[in-house]
Amino acid sequence: MGFAASGLIASQFPIEWAFYADAATFLFSALCIALIGIRTVKPEGATNVATVFRNMRSGIAFLLNTPVLRSVYMLSPLIGISFGMWNSLLLPFARQALGANEFEYGLQEGLTSVGFVVSSLLMARLASRLREGQWLVISYLGMGLVGIVYASLSSVWLAIAMVMISGFMNAPASIARSLLVQRNTPRETRGRVASVFFVTRDVAFLIGMAAAGLADVWGVRVLMVASAMLVLVPGALALVLPGLGQPAAEWRRMVQLLRAAPTAPRLGAGRAATLADFDLLAGKLPALGGLSPKERRALVNQSCVLDLPVGATIVCCGEKGSEAYFILAGRAIAGIEENGKYRSLETMHAGDFFGEIAALMDTPRTANVVASSSTTLLQVPAPAFRQLMQNPKLSQLVHQKFFERMSRTTLGELPRFATLDQAALKDLRTESGG
Repeated sequence: MGFAASGLIASQFPIEWAFYADAATFLFSALCIALIGIRTVKPEGATNVATVFRNMRSGIAFLLNTPVLRSVYMLSPLIGISFGMWNSLLLPFARQALGANEFEYGLQEGLTSVGFVVSSLLMARLASRLREGQWLVISYLGMGLVGIVYASLSSVWLAIAMVMISGFMNAPASIARSLLVQRNTPRETRGRVASVFFVTRDVAFLIGMAAAGLADVWGVRVLMVASAMLVLVPGALALVLPGLGQPAAEWRRMVQLLRAAPTAPRLGAGRAATLADFDLLAGKLPALGGLSPKERRALVNQSCVLDLPVGATIVCCGEKGSEAYFILAGRAIAGIEENGKYRSLETMHAGDFFGEIAALMDTPRTANVVASSSTTLLQVPAPAFRQLMQNPKLSQLVHQKFFERMSRTTLGELPRFATLDQAALKDLRTESGG
């Protein structure tokens, strides 16, 4: 509304009126904020430049050590540069290449936001249909192709339609990025990781704005095409980067395995675990390296090792069970049924674990878990798993996964967690530093 209103004011009245109206909205907002009663919060620690940089380093370290976040971060600079160029070039392109007046330019900007909002509302229902990485691919490739078409147009009304479609294609990527950060970052680290993304985005955006000046040399159409093509590169990279790319055929195979989980072969008796099994797992899960020899023997003596074929069901959603599982080799997938359709929640590899919710809270299983390749598991009974929580590093890791997986449940699943032991949840947060 603001974009279109500013264009209308500028085309019918002195342009200064648009700035006066803009200033009035800020004053009104300031007055509303000033009237909010906020209780004073005592700072928990010193806030200075050194603290800011220390927090940034912490966020960068976590981001670089998390494959899916590292993959998303690699896409950020190109997207920021592209968006900086695009936003800076929209006005000269509208005036020089399209011959648009102020109102038409404002309408173009406004309808871009309308497209984004409409797409966001649709994503509220569709986001779970595909993995976040697949939404990134669709969104970036869609924006890039639409941008190339937009840059070749001469009709202002066709251009307005195309830029609205571009805004529509932008929402899936924006939502997918947010979901990836939220689901792969513990709450206490999320602000620091988000800050790294924001700083990178803003710096890249400024570089793109500066690069837009090349339109004086190469022409505004050429720069608009270059900006659109820059978005195609992250779209292609998202197809192959760790944690993001997954072929459609592989996705369908995973869903078929999950759908067959209730009738698939179940776990056998397994064999007794050995210290060699523990050493194999510790090599893939460094948090276990801090256990003492006594703690290692206690864990091994209570655990067993299971060798599973492809398609074997490990746990079923809703069933009772208190064991936790660590993946020694192979791969497993977790998913749940929604309205008769299955959606994959997570793909887990060697060093990952699952079943911690049931082991810690004594609640029914929250998802189906199936072996998607020949898989070897370390099965740990609930008492032994709870004893592992005495280790601070492992406790923090379990805490992160526990609440990340809890956050993935939909509103329809929430009643199943109504009986969770809230005191135990509080203890879990306290023990893990949450």
